[in-house]
Amino acid sequence: MKLEIRPLPAPLGATLTGWNAEEALRSEDREVILQALRQHLVLVFRGHRPPSDEAFVRFAGCFGDLVKGTEWFGDMVEFPEILPITNIVGDDEIPKGTGGSVEFAWHADYSYVERVGKESFLEAVELPEQPPQTCFCNQYVALDTLPRATVEMLRPLRAFHSISGFVDRENIDPEAESDMDAGYRAKRERDARLGIERSQIPEAIHPVILRHPDSGREVLYVSPGITRHIVGMPQDESDALLDELHAHSTRPELVYGHDWQVGDLVMFDTFGAMHRRDAWDAKQPRFMRQLSTMC
Repeated sequence: MKLEIRPLPAPLGATLTGWNAEEALRSEDREVILQALRQHLVLVFRGHRPPSDEAFVRFAGCFGDLVKGTEWFGDMVEFPEILPITNIVGDDEIPKGTGGSVEFAWHADYSYVERVGKESFLEAVELPEQPPQTCFCNQYVALDTLPRATVEMLRPLRAFHSISGFVDRENIDPEAESDMDAGYRAKRERDARLGIERSQIPEAIHPVILRHPDSGREVLYVSPGITRHIVGMPQDESDALLDELHAHSTRPELVYGHDWQVGDLVMFDTFGAMHRRDAWDAKQPRFMRQLSTMC
């Protein structure tokens, strides 16, 4: 492979061309990709033939152990490492994946798991007429630009992470239920009928400041979408602190908004780059394939 990296005219991100998913990834190419990822945090792969599911899993697995998120979210798929992110519903009225068409707040993939997400891979298979943007922000720079006194105050703190605000919410008013809520409920009801038992979606506590296991670089590890509170802090004080940190992290000069094209494969540092997604018309289908490595 002859990989070419070109920085995007944005606060973070670069395009990568020359990748062939059907070729075994050589160690030198893996190192080129990792170096580019550490520098740019977001890599947009373009100009390649879309990989098969098997090739996609093989490629992502070159970077670490893969999360099998489908087992938590109730997706019945051939490759449990590939999480279908979609609002498409089958003839049985069961969603073909997870996610619906609602907005996703800023988050880091699998921060609610003991072994948090490290790298993520998101590929656009089918897009609506007006594809929603996915935005990314730099949590390394967010930490580096906090006042020293704030950083020292944060060092001993730990935060509770849970996706209860996204899925698995109990006793929702049907009129207030989003397509994501309805989809998750439908999959739970199907599993109950079939006698399928699944592990509960985990929750976890992590330091507010984490160190990347490979690069050793420190990151501000809290997000509006998944971080529920600072452990041991009164809720009002915790909410105020988290709001302040989230506003600092998502300043426009730290954000890249990706405009999707069918076939785009975006690899990103999910440990150090939070991301969010816009909503779109639920009548318009969108289908993405997602994988994540874990620390």
